[in-house]
Formats: sequence, C-alpha cells, structure tokens
Amino acid sequence: MLFRHLILFLILLIGCQSNFSSDNQLEILAKIGDRLITRQDYLNRTEYTLRPDYCRGNQYIHKKIILNNLIAEKLLAIEAESVINQIKSDNLNDFLKGRKEQAMRQLLYFEKGHNKVLLEDDEINHFFKMDGRTYHVNYFSFPSGAFADSVKRALDEGMSFNDIYSVNFKENIPARDVNWIDNNDPFINEQLFNNDIQKGQVIGPHLLNDGSAFIMKVNGWTDRMDLSEQGNIDRREKVINTLKERKGKLIYKSFIKNIMKGKNIKLNENVFFPYVNAIRDQFFRDREEKETAISNALFEAGEFLSLEDIKPMNQKYKDLILFTLNENNWTVKDFENNIASHPLVFRKKKMNKSEFSHQFKLAIVDFIQDHYLTKKAYELGLDKTDTIYLNRSLWADSFSAYQSARLLMSSESDSAEQHILMKPIIDNLQKKYSPQISINMKLFESIKISSIDMFVTQGNVPYPVIVPSFPSFTNDSYIDYGSKIN
Repeated sequence: MLFRHLILFLILLIGCQSNFSSDNQLEILAKIGDRLITRQDYLNRTEYTLRPDYCRGNQYIHKKIILNNLIAEKLLAIEAESVINQIKSDNLNDFLKGRKEQAMRQLLYFEKGHNKVLLEDDEINHFFKMDGRTYHVNYFSFPSGAFADSVKRALDEGMSFNDIYSVNFKENIPARDVNWIDNNDPFINEQLFNNDIQKGQVIGPHLLNDGSAFIMKVNGWTDRMDLSEQGNIDRREKVINTLKERKGKLIYKSFIKNIMKGKNIKLNENVFFPYVNAIRDQFFRDREEKETAISNALFEAGEFLSLEDIKPMNQKYKDLILFTLNENNWTVKDFENNIASHPLVFRKKKMNKSEFSHQFKLAIVDFIQDHYLTKKAYELGLDKTDTIYLNRSLWADSFSAYQSARLLMSSESDSAEQHILMKPIIDNLQKKYSPQISINMKLFESIKISSIDMFVTQGNVPYPVIVPSFPSFTNDSYIDYGSKIN
C-alpha cells in the first residue's frame, strides 16, 4: 500500500504541529457574521497561492489589501447564500464532501501517526549533526535478478566499482550529492546517516520497490556548520519536524495495517477488463487536451481520475458487479458514485496505455484503503472538529464568492479587471455588514508575509491543490469598517 499523506498539508490545514487538535487553539483574525478567518487562513492564502500584482509584495499596504480580499470573499459568500443554494449542483456537493474527507484522513494521520512519535535527545542530536552532512557519491541502477547477482559476485571477487560500471555502460558514472533531509530511499538514509561510513565504501546492490537494483560508492563528504544562534535553532526545529514525519509514517503504516486486516477485495475480471478498456482511450485523450490547456502544476496531469475522464460510458456496465469487498458486491454504479467525491489516484503519474489496467487496479486498492480510513475518521468524530469545519467552509465560501462575483459582473468582463469592477460592490458590502465584522488588529499587526510567489500542491491525493486561489475582489487598502477585537 502507498503511504499517501503529506505533513505540509497538515501544517497548512491546522497551523501548528503541536496541540493543534484542541479547537480553542485556533487564532481568530476576523469574524464576519458566523464566518471566521484564522491567522493560518491568512498565511495559507497569502503564501501558498499566486497573488495579483497589486498585493504581491510584503509591504504593510499589501497586508491590508490581502485582509480586505479575504473578508470580501466571506461577504460575497454570505450575500450569495440565497442564490447559491438554488444553483448548488451534485458536483459541488461531491467536491465539498471529498475535500472534507481528505482533510479528515490527514487529521487521522496526525492523531494516529505523527502525534504518537516520541523522540530522544540523543536521536535529535545525532541527526542534527547529520543534517549538516552532504555525501558525494557515484551510483548506478540496473535490473534485478541475474544481473544484480553478477554485480554482487564481481564485488565479492574484488572487482572495483568503476570497473563494474565501465564493463557494462559507456557513459560517465552518474554522480550526486546526498543529504539527510532529501526524500531518499529509507535504505540509503539508514546506510549513510545511521552508520560509520568510510571513504571509498561501496553500498549495495540493493533491491528497490520498483523491482530495479542500485549500487553506490561514497567518494567523501562535507560537513556544514551554522555559526549563528538562530540558524542552529531553525536547523534543530527542521530536524525534529523531519524525524516526526518519518517516524509518524511508520507508526501510521502499522495503524493502516490493522485497519485493513481481514479486508478482502476480489475483482470481477469479466467486467473489470472490458470496463477499463472502455475508459482507457477516453482517459488518454482527455489528459492530452488538459495538459495542453493547463499547466501540470495546476492539473497534476495523470495523477487522478474523475468521472469527467471516463464519460461517456456505455450504460450497460452500470449494474454489473465490478468487485466484491468483504462479500459485499460493488457495481460499476456504486463505484462511480463513490469516486465522484474521491477521484482515483494513480501510483504512477506517467504511464502508457499498456499499463493502464494495472495502474487502475492499484488505484482501486488505494481507494478502498481510503474508504476504510475515512470510515474510521467518522467513527472518531473528526468530522465534528473545528479544523475540519473551517476547512470545508473555506472551500464552500470560495466557490460561493466566485459564483456571486460572476453574477454581479457582466459575462463579458475581463477577469483581470475583476478587482476594479468589484471594488465599489465590496465597499458597499463592507458598510452593509460592518456591525457584523470584527478584526483582531493586534494579531494582524504581528503577521509577517513574504513577497515570494508560490503555488503549493501535494501529490498522491484526490485533491492536490491545498488552498483555493487568491480571492481577487478589491485593491482597497483601507480598513475603515467593522470593530476591533482582542
């Protein structure tokens, strides 16, 4: 099973890495009626989306424009409630359900994995030192099986690393620097950063998860020291967070194993293969079209599959049994109803048509795992936490505000001028709802932002985009409405 959770998302979702599960830890920046904007909401929408030119910097005036836009989004959502409720579609409800349940699974990981980690001072000190080390290595990979056996035999007989490579390959030996913080294979981290290493030492051959093998030679290393106190503080925090993430994954894998114990899935191959073959051509055609229209960063091309990717389908499949899960039959219709809120996630992002059926099968396996993890999250009441409520509200309000803006502007309006066209409307809404708006200016003043453009996504989840796009509704920097709160 793939481990498919990202600690960055938790940081963005929750806002801190300790004691966040306590709802009273939320730092409320602004209240707009029954809506809330937290300090972390502000930072997420500021730092992890692409801001427009008029508030892209880190000046105080930009901070105020950002806050006005976040409040404007809530005002538009409130104003549009009566209209939006009439136009909400099943697709939107499925999307919001999927978003909520993805956040619940992330929260489940934190509570059952990350939050269970215990670290010793000796362990932290060791990896604090290792974090400053960079190994300089040569390496190469090759097929496992007989070739790997011959490589090992050659090493045992005294043949050098370089000679083994030159006999089999014509190119220069690949080289790279390896750091502890990198997302290395666990074997590499264990060998390089948990053991005494000698210059010239050969490590491997080692079998990788994809069925290949690799071998590497350590040419040497450099150790980096940070002489500043703040630099060492930041480095120690980074080491602690990384250790918690890695050990949390191992703990959570054990938790997942217990959840999935006794669960059995049996594909109905008489239906599965014709069904997948009917999907395949449509999927690859749609993917190519989307890749030309949308950047890979925005679309995560080839990573997930939605109902839109598999339409139109021959309706003859809908009542046929696709698979049996613990003696319960899932028809094609049952399956499609579920992936409407949980798009399939492929383990392999780039694939050819011949691989599609196998990757589709693995995606179903991972979907079922998420199905049971979501069920467990509901059993634990995670859907009732403030964290999950606010996350769902964020996406719902973003949609409502966008739809409201479209209704208030002409269809011919240039989206690049939206903030200019919407400014007088937002000014009126600020006045209208001023008695219902309160802002914690002390907290606002303490917030620091950067001027670095970033668009953050996470991989291997149904919904890769972490937060909604920046709400560009006004370029007004005046906060002359509402009241102050402490």
